Amino acid sequence: MNLAKYRLQFLVYLIALFGVVHAFAQQLPVSQNQSLTPERIFSQPNLNGELLRHLHWRSDGTQLAWIQSSPPSTPSKPPISEIWSLDTATAHPNLLASTAQLTTALASTIPAHKARDDDHPGAAPGLSDYAWSPDGHALLLITPGSLVWLDLQNGHTRILVKAEELSDAQISPDGRYVSFIRDHTLWLGATATGVTRRFTPVGSADLREGEPDWPYRNELGLKAAYWWSPDSSRIAYLETDDHRTGKYNLRSADGQERAIAYPLPGTTLPVVHLFVQSLNGGERRAIDLGRADYLPRVNWTPDAHRLGIERLSRDQKTLDLVLADPATGTSRPILSDKDSYWINIADGPHFLRDSKRFVWSSERTGYRHLYLYDIEGHKLAQLTSGDWEVTSLNAVDESAGRVYFTSTKQSPLERQVDRVNLDGSGLIAITQEKGNHDAAFSANAQFFVDTFSTAALPPRQAVLHADGTQLATINENAVPTLAAYKLPPVEFLTVKTHMGAALNALMIRPPDFEASRKYPAIVYIAGGPGEQVVRDKWGGDTFLWLRMMAQKGYVIYAQDGAGTAGRGHFFEEPLHLRLSSLEMADQRDGVRYLRSLPYIDPARVGIYGWGYGGFLVLHAMLDKPIAYKAGIAGAPVSDWRLYDAVFSERYLEDPVRNQDGYLDSTPIENAKNLTGSLLIVQGMTDEKFHIENSLALLNEFLETSKYPSVMFIPDRGHDFQDREAQLALYRAMTDFFLKNLGAP
Repeated sequence: MNLAKYRLQFLVYLIALFGVVHAFAQQLPVSQNQSLTPERIFSQPNLNGELLRHLHWRSDGTQLAWIQSSPPSTPSKPPISEIWSLDTATAHPNLLASTAQLTTALASTIPAHKARDDDHPGAAPGLSDYAWSPDGHALLLITPGSLVWLDLQNGHTRILVKAEELSDAQISPDGRYVSFIRDHTLWLGATATGVTRRFTPVGSADLREGEPDWPYRNELGLKAAYWWSPDSSRIAYLETDDHRTGKYNLRSADGQERAIAYPLPGTTLPVVHLFVQSLNGGERRAIDLGRADYLPRVNWTPDAHRLGIERLSRDQKTLDLVLADPATGTSRPILSDKDSYWINIADGPHFLRDSKRFVWSSERTGYRHLYLYDIEGHKLAQLTSGDWEVTSLNAVDESAGRVYFTSTKQSPLERQVDRVNLDGSGLIAITQEKGNHDAAFSANAQFFVDTFSTAALPPRQAVLHADGTQLATINENAVPTLAAYKLPPVEFLTVKTHMGAALNALMIRPPDFEASRKYPAIVYIAGGPGEQVVRDKWGGDTFLWLRMMAQKGYVIYAQDGAGTAGRGHFFEEPLHLRLSSLEMADQRDGVRYLRSLPYIDPARVGIYGWGYGGFLVLHAMLDKPIAYKAGIAGAPVSDWRLYDAVFSERYLEDPVRNQDGYLDSTPIENAKNLTGSLLIVQGMTDEKFHIENSLALLNEFLETSKYPSVMFIPDRGHDFQDREAQLALYRAMTDFFLKNLGAP
C-alpha cells in the first residue's frame, strides 16, 4: 500500500468524486408533542443542563470553589463567569469573584498590539481556570495568555504574567511562586512582585522543557510534565526530545499549518529524561533511570526526599516503580508489574505521610485492585479483591486509616464510591443511589463532590461528608424542559453470545411502541479499550439524538462486547494482536438477537459509531456476513499503521513482527464488499484520527467502483464543539438514516 497516495492534496479530488453530504437540511418541524430535533438539541437552554466547572478544594478542605458561567451577550465574546465557593462549616455559598471583578482584572491582560488594533479590537480573555493559594487567601486567575493574582481579603488584583500564550500553570506549595510553560520552557514568577525568570534551559517545539508533547498529553494522560517538591525547594521535570519523532501537519482552511509530534507504529518514540533542579540555582541533576521508553507518572514522597517514577517498556508489558534520590540522581526499582498482553496506566503511587508506605493499584489479578506497600517494595496488605474493578483511587484519610475509591462492585453499569481500611478490612459502600457517581475529594478526605447521574437523570452535583451523608446540593441541574419531550426510556438487558458469554446491552424503543409492528433499528457502537456505552449514566447529546431517532420510530440498540471497559482486564484481552475480530463476532451475535425480535425489520438495520466506533462501523459494513443496510462511520481508523505508536503498539505490538495482525485489523481490503449505504464523516484537523484514514479507504473504493457518501468538516477536530458543525453533523446523520432505512 503506497501511503503517499493518501496525502491531503487528494482531498478536493475525492470530495468532488464522491460528493459531500449537504451540510444544512431544512429545519425539521416540531410536532405538537414536542419531539426532539437537532436544532433543539443544540439550542439553549441546554437539555443536558449545565454543570459547575473547575471545582477546586481549598487545601485545608474548608471551602470548595467553582466557576459558574452563563452564555455571553454576543457569540464573539467569552462566557460570563463568576467564582463561587461553599463553606463546609456553614454549608452556605459565597461569591468569591464577581463578573465585574473578573472582567476588570482580566481586561488589563490584553496584549498591547491587540488592544491597539482598531479593525480587530481586543476583548478581555476568558477565564480558563484558577487555583487556590495554599493559605486560601488568594486565587490565581488563569487565562490562555495571563496569570492574575486576586487577593480575596481586599479584592485587589495584580498581573503576574502577560504573554501571547502560556499553559500548565501551578502555584508552589509554599505560595511564593507561580510556574508555567511559555515557548516550550518552564518559567517561574514571584507572587509577591510578579518578577519572572526562566527556570529550565530554553525549550523548543522539538525539545520541550517541562511540557508534555502530543503523545504524552493525549495517549499517556500526562497533564503536566513538571512536579514541585512538597517543600518548594526543587522541581522535577521531563525533557522531551522530539527531534527524531515523526510529525503530522494539520492544515486549516486558510492554508496555515501546525505540526504535532506523532510517532507511527514502529518508528522513533520521543526521548525523555527526568531532571531535578533547585530553586536556589546550580546545575540541574539528571535522574539515572536506565532505559526508559516511557515515563508516564512521577510523584514526590511527602518528605521531599525521594521521587517515585513509573517506567514503562515500549511493548507496554512491564511497568516498574522506580525510587530515585533527587540529590544524587541514583535510582532503584522497588516494584514491577508484568502482563502478557499489556498494562493499563492508572494514577501513580499514593505515598502516605510517613513517606515509607504507599497505595498501589494493579490489574495483576485480571481486575484493578488496591495494595499497600512499603518503600522497599514489600506488600503489606491487599486492600480490595474480587471480580470487580477499582476505577479510581479517590483519597486516603490517614488519621482514620481509611481509603476511598470508586468501583464497579455493585454493577459494571454503575460507579459507586466505596471505603476500605488501610489493613484491608471494613469494606463498605459510601454512595447508595443506583447510577454513576463521580467523586472529587477534599485534600483532608473529609468531604467530596458527588456528580451523580442515571440514564434518565441529567447529572446533579452535591457536597457530601466522607460517610456519604449530604452537606449541600450545589447544582440541582433540574431540566424541567425535558418533561415536554417525553424521552423514551433506556432499557438495560443481557444478551448471550454463541459462546455463552453474557454481554450488557441497552435498548430504546419508540414512545408509541407496538409489538405487532415492524420497526427499523439503529445500532450504536463505541467499542474498544476504555469505552463503555452500556452504563446507567446520562448520555449527553449523543443519547439525546438517539432518543430523537427513537421518537421518529427507530429501535435503538447498543451493547458492550469483548474489549470494552467496566468488566476488568480479562474482558479487554481478546483485543490483543488483532483489533475488531472478536469484537465483531460479539456484535454479530448481538445483531442476530436484535433481528430475531418479532418487532424488528431485519432488512432495515443501520449502525453508527465515532472514532474507534467508526472503525468498527467500517468492519460492520464491509466484513462478511453483512447485516446492516446503512452505516455512519465518524472519524474512523482504517489502518492502524496510520495511528499513533503508543496506542497501536499497546494492542497490536510491533508492525513488523505482527504484520498479519495489523493487516487483519484493517477494513480497507474488504472495500469491495460494500453493498449498503455508507456515510464517512471526518473533522479535517482531527489530531488523533487523521483524515488520511478516510482518504486511504476512499482510494480503495475508487479501485472497486464503490462510492460512499463523504462529509469532511474544515477546521474541526475529533469532537465538534461549535453549534454550526454539530448541526451540520446531526442533520446529515438524521437525513441519512431516514433516507436509507426508510420511514418507520
